[in-house]
Amino acid sequence: MNDHGLVCTQPFTWCEVHADGSVFACCPSWLERPLGNLLQNAFGDIWNGAVALAIRRSVIDGSFARCNRLRCPRLAAGSSPVMPLTAVTPALRHMMQRQMVQLPFGPRAINLCYDHRCNLACASCRRDFMQAGKRTERRLRQIEDRIRIAIGPGLEEMTVSGFGDPFGSPSYRSLLQTMTRGDFPRLHTLRLHTNGLLWDARMWDSMPHARELLKSAEISVDAARASTYALNRRGGDFSRLLNNLAFIRSLNVPLTLSFVVQQNNYTEMAAFVDLAREYGAAVYFSRLVNWGTFSEQEYRLRCVHDTRHPEHGALIGILETLADQAGVDIGNLRPLLPGQEGAG
Repeated sequence: MNDHGLVCTQPFTWCEVHADGSVFACCPSWLERPLGNLLQNAFGDIWNGAVALAIRRSVIDGSFARCNRLRCPRLAAGSSPVMPLTAVTPALRHMMQRQMVQLPFGPRAINLCYDHRCNLACASCRRDFMQAGKRTERRLRQIEDRIRIAIGPGLEEMTVSGFGDPFGSPSYRSLLQTMTRGDFPRLHTLRLHTNGLLWDARMWDSMPHARELLKSAEISVDAARASTYALNRRGGDFSRLLNNLAFIRSLNVPLTLSFVVQQNNYTEMAAFVDLAREYGAAVYFSRLVNWGTFSEQEYRLRCVHDTRHPEHGALIGILETLADQAGVDIGNLRPLLPGQEGAG
């Protein structure tokens, strides 16, 4: 690999933890195999285990053999954490150039995905509202304890959450309300990914340390109109969302509104960009993924990004008008554009 080859820093700096204790080096939709299990293995054996080493080698040699190039929006767009080797920090570039895949440090960033509970039941994510029994609660506490003890001291960045809502999940909410500098002494960046419906001033006031750390937020919306929102965000209240967006904007943190593109909302993409701009937010669009929530027939009807969909051409026309607008990221939809088929 030469100095101009693309690499990805994710497997060298980042992990996410799921409900069964599985630890991944990236989103499992993009990189499917876990590194190990936090409830079964010592974290050092996970972070520098055989799977982790193989993933890092595939990044260094430029093959990305373990990654799903179609689904990963960063590989598709060539955007951070995918970057030329010359753009990587000097210390990490030094390691990559010498093909050092066993790391003398732990992850600097973590994405919490271990509590699936949410105040919504969106079809693109889950079949129904999720509860947790006593056994599940015990497992969640075990995972949280191991994160605090085994990973927490070295963490610099935390994302809450890749699955479940940071305010709708009792576990995440408790962590945000009780976290201290002693738990995470190096932590300086908190990123929130939420539906935003429970994020009001009262909730935010209950999280003093988290408030100090917040650096950015992403809010999943998937609609520009109340009627479409009711279809895609089951249990949601569009008026309440807009009220909370006004509050969140007052926090003066970088804000992104995200939108999973499907047949029932793609015609609202331009209106969604306008909505986001009203609240000073950037926009992120992505393809619909079937997480087992749709039948094959229903998914075919919804997945307008599929070239076989009868409305695919209309989607392409919309993407062409939005692709290069400031503050708009079309993520893993970009390879659909003419001339971009081989991107990533």
